[in-house]
Amino acid sequence: MDVLIKSADLEVKKNKIVVPYHTKKEVDEGLITSGGGATNSSVGFARMGLKSGCVALVGEDNLAGYIKDDLKKEKVESMVIGEDGGMTDYSVILIGRDGGRTIFTNRGKTRLEEENIDWEKIKETKWFYITSLEGNMELLEKLVGLAMEENIEIALNPGSRELKEQNRLRELLPQIDFLLLNREEAEFLMGREIEDEKFFEEIIKTKAKIVGITDGKEGSYLITATNKLFSPAINMKPIDETGAGDAFGSGVVGALFYEKKLDEALFWGAKNAGNVVGFIGAKKGLLNYIEISK
Repeated sequence: MDVLIKSADLEVKKNKIVVPYHTKKEVDEGLITSGGGATNSSVGFARMGLKSGCVALVGEDNLAGYIKDDLKKEKVESMVIGEDGGMTDYSVILIGRDGGRTIFTNRGKTRLEEENIDWEKIKETKWFYITSLEGNMELLEKLVGLAMEENIEIALNPGSRELKEQNRLRELLPQIDFLLLNREEAEFLMGREIEDEKFFEEIIKTKAKIVGITDGKEGSYLITATNKLFSPAINMKPIDETGAGDAFGSGVVGALFYEKKLDEALFWGAKNAGNVVGFIGAKKGLLNYIEISK
């Protein structure tokens, strides 16, 4: 669950959001909505006319019911599993005047485990879109193995804990059809900054079929063994940057599903992300098929 707060009293000073201590301030605009990479991406696919299911673990509390209802409204097939007595993860997101944000996240006991998944059910899909698994590399390895057996294509947007398992993660990358990273994640995984002339050579060496890199207002890339495509950011005056990466990823994979060319896939990703940052929250600005394909 995401709780987003925007207020004129949230000042940005020296790259920090600052608010006076021992005060009560007004919220100018706020939103409470389902969040996280899994729900954001699955809704993105559903908006584009794809049959989409969300596999995630939630607690057994009021927040869990809200998330399930939210997915149902978006026509996402919910494979969200509740945990007995657990608390649903939530984030409080403070949005600065420039659209940047600081996120406080509470992670409960809702790490997805192998026994939570209906393995026969998920074989029915054509794509896996895997977001953060909170460091569960055993599960990631099993998902990749199943995808290889069943000829399922794989998109992977790893979380920070998966990225820390660099050796195990790199072994899987040759099987990944679309790898999505933001700039900081890509620099960490490659061990060099994006300005380094060998940075993109290192990206190609991962052997992931397509690598997407998002860099906020600086734009985004799609890289293959033979192409390096760049798109500038489409919305240069964002209201809220929350969910931009998820929107980019779902836009790119949606285009690939519809068998669009690589340059059009990049455009779909950039356009989806650019529209999302024009609204508060990660879902309101997600585009439908007609809107994104114009």
